[in-house]
Amino acid sequence: MKIRARIAGIIKGTPVHTEQDIELKEGSTVKTFFKNADKAVGFKTKYFQLSLKQGVAPTILLNGDRLDLPEGYSRQLVEGDEVSVIVPMSGG
Repeated sequence: MKIRARIAGIIKGTPVHTEQDIELKEGSTVKTFFKNADKAVGFKTKYFQLSLKQGVAPTILLNGDRLDLPEGYSRQLVEGDEVSVIVPMSGG
């Protein structure tokens, strides 16, 4: 099934931004998305996974609605869903 993957922010000092459709198996969950998204979009560095391990938690949206983790990891995805990962930036 096709899922729209989006990520934006600075992760480990690197500006990251991409938006593209990826293929996942039917019945995949949000947790499965995070395990497979980096390879599916062609990232050599695991930015989707690293976004979860930074000091500030990213905002995760599923079809535009905020998804709370870790509860949201078990949410099952369906064809056409959109998962957005927005890493907050700071500065002045």
